[in-house]
Amino acid sequence: MNLRNGKIGIIDLSTGESSEEDFAGDVLTEGVPRELLEKHGPDSIVLGTGLLTGSLIPASCVGTLTTGRHTMPILGHAGIELKLTGFDFLVLKGKASNWGYIWIRDGIMEFVEMPESPQLNSWQRTEKIRSDQGDSKIQVLSGGPWCDAGSPAAQLVVDHWGGEDKVGMGAEFGKRNLAAVAFRGMGELEVADPEAHFEKSVALMRGHLSRLALNKGLQSYYEGAAVDDFVSLAHRYIGCYGCPYPCRSYLKTEEDPKEMRLMHKEPGYLHYDIPALEMATKVGLSPRDATRVLVRCARAGAEPVAVMAAALASSAHPDVVSIDALLARHDDIRPASKGNFELSFPALKDYETCLGLGLCPRYWAKVGFDIGAISSCAESALGHKLM
Repeated sequence: MNLRNGKIGIIDLSTGESSEEDFAGDVLTEGVPRELLEKHGPDSIVLGTGLLTGSLIPASCVGTLTTGRHTMPILGHAGIELKLTGFDFLVLKGKASNWGYIWIRDGIMEFVEMPESPQLNSWQRTEKIRSDQGDSKIQVLSGGPWCDAGSPAAQLVVDHWGGEDKVGMGAEFGKRNLAAVAFRGMGELEVADPEAHFEKSVALMRGHLSRLALNKGLQSYYEGAAVDDFVSLAHRYIGCYGCPYPCRSYLKTEEDPKEMRLMHKEPGYLHYDIPALEMATKVGLSPRDATRVLVRCARAGAEPVAVMAAALASSAHPDVVSIDALLARHDDIRPASKGNFELSFPALKDYETCLGLGLCPRYWAKVGFDIGAISSCAESALGHKLM
């Protein structure tokens, strides 16, 4: 089956037992996570990848995490890494008796106990998992103290960076004693006609580039990232897997942004969370302090829009120190925003179709969501028309 592994993994956290199901979904299947929730229980968590995730179609990078309440995208290089583990979807059931994380690779999934998790922030969990498993390229979807506390404004972070989770998914991890989900993809994907798929995908990308301006990272998507104080901190622009037009700007706050060597242990932050930067501007934070606040929110596993809104409600001039104090309290704060990437399209259906296909909605909203052009590329990969 092209661009699919043909396998669904299931793990019961309460027993640690895992099992597998065959999966034959080689057509557009954005409804699969909901079907799996109906089958395995609405309290389950479903991780998945899109039909075209890992293809050569531009920005085919998306994975998803779905609960009975919401779906969040998983971007960066995590979506393709998840697909290359050998599973198309993963179902997480029950509650673990002890703290730990799920470790997935080579068609294997297991629960690994990590009793020190509650003493670690999200960044420390990621680094510990990578160190323990001996691979710095492991992708980690981690929680933090706010997730452990079950805060409605908890935020899951993907490899240190926040922005995908705007709806409190982190609390779903906390109530299961789940510190993180870690995965490393070493598998391979097949396509029906590699040469045709490559040529069609390159032609499609070239057509997009001719319609796009010079890329300037997040500035290309958000005017607030064009202010001098933001630009002066920019170190580099980073794209997700397969994206020719990066929307991520890495800012350094603790060392010279032009310094290519890593001189400071935690020099900065990867910005792509537009709602958080908009709220930081409303609060009155400079780009440097906004970056510092987002670092602290990511470590805590706290959604920054909700945190800054609460800080503004309690102080006319909140700053990094006062927000730090708020983060330490684990206040019962409600999420204050809709999603980040959900806002790309005016029509929710287009957003959901993008996720089902495994395509980044921010990129495809920028270039114009053309299902006909996508179908032409997809057919050479799948061996049949996109349905």
